[in-house]
Formats: sequence, structure tokens, C-alpha cells
Amino acid sequence: MKDVRPVIFFDVKRFTLEEGKYTIEIEASDLRDTSSHVSVSQEVDVVFGQSNVSVSDIQLLAAIKNQPEESSPLHKSGLYLEPLAFRLYYPALNQLSIYLETYHTDLVEGQAYLQYTIKPISGDIPPPIVTYKKVKKEPVAANVLQLDISTLITGAYLLEASLFDGNKQLKETKQVAFTRLNPTGDSIFMETAALQLESSFVNSIPEDSLDYDLKAIAPIVSSLDVEVMNALLKKGSVESKRYFLHKYWTTMAGKHAAVAFYGYMKVARTVDEMFRSGFGYGFETDRGHVFLKYGNPNEVITVEDEPSAPPYEIWFYNTFPATHQTNVRFLFYNPSLTKNGHELLHSTATGEVNNARWETELYRDATQETPGVNERVMGDNVHRNARTYFQN
Repeated sequence: MKDVRPVIFFDVKRFTLEEGKYTIEIEASDLRDTSSHVSVSQEVDVVFGQSNVSVSDIQLLAAIKNQPEESSPLHKSGLYLEPLAFRLYYPALNQLSIYLETYHTDLVEGQAYLQYTIKPISGDIPPPIVTYKKVKKEPVAANVLQLDISTLITGAYLLEASLFDGNKQLKETKQVAFTRLNPTGDSIFMETAALQLESSFVNSIPEDSLDYDLKAIAPIVSSLDVEVMNALLKKGSVESKRYFLHKYWTTMAGKHAAVAFYGYMKVARTVDEMFRSGFGYGFETDRGHVFLKYGNPNEVITVEDEPSAPPYEIWFYNTFPATHQTNVRFLFYNPSLTKNGHELLHSTATGEVNNARWETELYRDATQETPGVNERVMGDNVHRNARTYFQN
């Protein structure tokens, strides 16, 4: 699939401020829908440090060009600086670019320099990337780093910029987090990684079980890993599949990776047996996926005998740490009437299927009542209980 650069809009403003504490408030509204708006607020300390050797915050960039100073707020220090949206280096961006300023390095002894370090936020794969750049001895100096990240694998990273004087004494460190999405680089890395797995638990997984184990963790892997895992299932080597499992579980559980893996797979096999249908493993069904992703519900209501509805289930979660919600519900129904053919019709969980017309969809076979296209609820009926169950 061809990488497509997302459409992003920038709005950059620059203000001249005195030293002190400020609150920045931003509000955005849709001119066509005044009810649709978003607002954010952030506290900011403006400290000049008139005589201190220091480093500015790190600005992540999508692009940087040498251009004469213009009135545009995207221009600074003779450079065009295009901000990086969402701190995400998507596949088409193969160069990490940053801008930062150093202050009063003319006051330090010897040659000041910046040490840049890129390291994963969790786990130890890949190993840190470290590079150095000399700093001009000036009251204010612009510093640019451009680094090829075409082989940097998918993950969440921390970028640190540390300023040292000529005696290798640390003066100040700034850091910023970013995310890299790079399915192509992931595949190459896994195929060629020199990691020794002889002592890893993954080496004892039978070859014919690797695909099963990969599919079983689909409900819990991050969205960044889904594309990589799908590519491995299609044409990944045995070594690359083992490497993926090793990386995932050591990142999640460290030295307890083997215990976490075997504990999870015990639950996954039970879920497979509970919900297996004729179209795949039980953990690939909607109910199996939700069970592994969010855990065992606190209560389940199963209904199989309502005249105008197919069999359905409502799952209740009193607490829901995944989204910091309470009283979360999932409604599954089985319109095909096949064994374990339940599909997720509606949920109150953030990020899951939210169907405002779930009730009319559930009772669409109530031939005596044909709801309008925009209707969301059905009339009351002694044999129609889903709304009562779901809301109470």
C-alpha cells in the first residue's frame, strides 16, 4: 500500500513576552457547526536566563529548509521550520529533523557540544542512537539535527539533547517524546536482527504454533504493531515471528516475559475454546477480542428467546481502566444464528463501536413495526427488553 501523507493544517503564532508565568488558552470551532469545538489550556514559564548556559526546548520538524528570513511564523534564524504534527514520524518521513537553540555558550571553557540520544521509551530494542554536534560559541546559536531514520523500527522513543562544555561537564538536558511508524523497516530489522534468541522463551515455541500465538495477541498489541504483525503472518520467517514475540513480551514484562506470555496464552486458549466459530479462532471473534482486550466482564446477560430479536448478549464492566470509564457496556448479537456468530453491535466504551441505532438494528425483524431511517428506538413491548437491560 502506498504511503499517503496526511493533510495537516498549521497555525503558528509568535508573541513577545516578559519573563514570568503565563496560561495559554486555545479554542477552535467549526464555522458550520458551532456546537463542535475544542479547547486546550497550558501553563508556561518564560525564563530568559540572561547569563546562564542553557538549551531551549526541542522542536520536532517535518521539514527544514535554508530560506531567507520572512514574515511567516514558520521562518526563524534563516530557516523554514515546518512543525511535526502529533509528534509522529509516519512511513513517508524518513528523516528526523529538529531545531533547538543554545544560549551563552561563549561563556564556557573549550568547545561546547550537544549530545543527541534516541532511545526507546520502554524496553531495550533497538539500542540507543547517539550522535554529537559542535555548538557555536555565541550568546544565541541555532542548532539543527537531521538524521536518517529509514531503518528506525516502529515504536515510541525519547529524544534527548544534552549540552556539554569543553571539559565534558553537563550543563543542561532537554528531551521530547515522539513516535515512529515504519512497517517496512520493521520487517527488514526482524529478518536481519543479530539478536541471539537461544536463551529466550520464544525459542521453545514450535514453528507450527507461531501463527496461532501471533493471532492470539492481536487484541492487545498497539495499533503501531498491527500492520507489522499482519505482514509477518503473510510472509514472515520463523525467526522474524519469534523476534516479534520476544520484543513484545520483553517490552511488556521485562525479565518476567516468559511468565507473562504463558499466562496470557493459557487465557487465550480458553477464550478460543469458548468462542470458536466456523470462521476462525475464538479470540478472533468480537466477543473473544473484547474478552482478551478488556478482561472478564463483571456481569453477562444472555437472551436467546425474544421473538423479534436474534440471540444477544450484554456485557457489563463496573470499572474500565483502559479508558478510565465506569459502567461500560457491550452489546453483541447473532443475526446469522450460527454457533458463536455474535457481532459487536454497540458499546459505550470510548473507541469502540458506538451505534446510535442499535435498538432498531437489533429488532429489525419486528415486522409489525418498521422504524424510519432516522429512528433510534423501538416502541415498548412486553417481549422487548434489550433497552431495559442495557440502561439499568
